[in-house]
Amino acid sequence: MGKAKQITVWVENRAGQLARITKALAQSKVNLIALATYDTENGSAIRVVAANPARARQALDGLGLRLSEEDVLRLSLAHRPGQLAKVSARLAEENITVTYAYGVAGTGSKNAEFVLAVSDLVGAMKALKGLQV
Repeated sequence: MGKAKQITVWVENRAGQLARITKALAQSKVNLIALATYDTENGSAIRVVAANPARARQALDGLGLRLSEEDVLRLSLAHRPGQLAKVSARLAEENITVTYAYGVAGTGSKNAEFVLAVSDLVGAMKALKGLQV
């Protein structure tokens, strides 16, 4: 568990945008930890968590797209039922809002990786410290 820097790239919702962004990251040798994309009324948001956020930002700056950065919570949970429920319940007990979340676990993986945007990052890390998940 820990804080991670997430870069959101705001693009028009059209073919080739993800390819353009991932190509720029690959050419800069940026290793992706997490990626999520969704469409909005005004385009698409592509959220990226990279092993080297500064290098990722530099690569993406060169594309001339609108970018924003957010601190998010990165979690590695045991890959079994109920783990995210424990996390969500603990955050709710502390009145911490989860604005959005995304995650993945590979087939046969022992852990599931999640990224959560929360209303109080420091409070969330404190609330989750010691939680067995």
